[in-house]
Amino acid sequence: MLLKRLGPSLLYVAFAALIVFSAAALQEKEILQVGFVGAVLSAWLGMMLVFGHSMRNSLLFASLLFIKPLPTGFYCMLGILFASLLMEWQKEGIKSLKIPYPIALTILLATSTYGIIRSNGNPYAHLYFQSTAVVPALLLMIAANSRFSRDDFLNWVKALAIIGTFLAVIGVIMALMNPEERYGSLWITAMTINGFYVLAFFFAIALGIREGRNFKGYLWFFCAIIVLMGMLYTYTRISLVAVFAGIFLLMLRMKRMRLWGMGILLLVPLAIPSSMASRIETGFGFDYSIFIRFVAWYYSLREIWRHPWFGIGIDVWKDWYAGVAPMKILYAEHSHNLFLKIWVELGTFGFLSYFYVIAAVLRRYWLKVVKHEQGQFHFALFVGMVALLIACLTDVFIQQYPVGFAFWIAIAFMYLQSKLPLPEEQK
Repeated sequence: MLLKRLGPSLLYVAFAALIVFSAAALQEKEILQVGFVGAVLSAWLGMMLVFGHSMRNSLLFASLLFIKPLPTGFYCMLGILFASLLMEWQKEGIKSLKIPYPIALTILLATSTYGIIRSNGNPYAHLYFQSTAVVPALLLMIAANSRFSRDDFLNWVKALAIIGTFLAVIGVIMALMNPEERYGSLWITAMTINGFYVLAFFFAIALGIREGRNFKGYLWFFCAIIVLMGMLYTYTRISLVAVFAGIFLLMLRMKRMRLWGMGILLLVPLAIPSSMASRIETGFGFDYSIFIRFVAWYYSLREIWRHPWFGIGIDVWKDWYAGVAPMKILYAEHSHNLFLKIWVELGTFGFLSYFYVIAAVLRRYWLKVVKHEQGQFHFALFVGMVALLIACLTDVFIQQYPVGFAFWIAIAFMYLQSKLPLPEEQK
């Protein structure tokens, strides 16, 4: 109770500290980065003046990060959402702070703070810390303490699907112009963007299901196919496995999706680029990338056994493994498995708190929303989240800040949806 009463005051103090820290950090940045921060904040303030301040508008503005994710832009968006939360409290006169899953989030923040203290202090370690602990805590508090409507979640899903389609169009054009290269559209790497593509693909399908058999519905399904093409031309195999698993789940529940699902499955062999075909052929033989992952999983389990409770620290693996890997060709920057990476870095306490929050929200969303809806819109969104978790079996998408930001915004909205009464009629 004391924490709830002091929550707003503590966050104002945290915001003041954030301003001081940001000012000190900006002094060390190049003039272009300082100008970029100024441009982002000016654009946000301009949008607030035109459309009015609301958390909904700030979240929609934050979705612009996904067009070209940059660390500086990510920190700007976190600061904007933090400031928007304080402004929301000031506007509504809220006197207490609601904290979803307070024990789990407190343990996650504590273990992550200990993990970053033990890290080597490189920028990537700080990004992992933000996406692992700060983003979940901030977004869940936003969902619990701000005013949202059902349309706000729908609009954000549309924004994500539209941005995913836009990036996929650019990615396909880049791939056709550079058939021997792996480009991730406007993102830095082809691997990371595939985590975002997985969400955008299933969100577009969900919108198509919601609209029904009309032009808008078919347009959203077309967007999903474009996003799938973007994934094919970055030829990341685990993302395709996740997509196929998600389509299979949709086909099991929905007769309508069986025709679409079969069409998508038939499209893949026809549209698959030659570079991806050669990569699949390699997979049937000896593939070093698969062997690298097996070795990394073995050493991850070994370190979990040696440091079971608090882990080895955030992003410590990168330097530690360089001296442990049997051969240089087997080196991996991380565990190539989200579950093992969180466990290695944060230990059992951090691992359990992190995945407890995810599982608790998805379970509540399933029981309170998905099972009671008349349509299949929320079921398709749920499948998209599960598919992304499947993709994390050989990668760490959710812990990388751009994909993690999208994932946790969806988790926050799902938490909010599970607390709202369902409307009597849904499309």
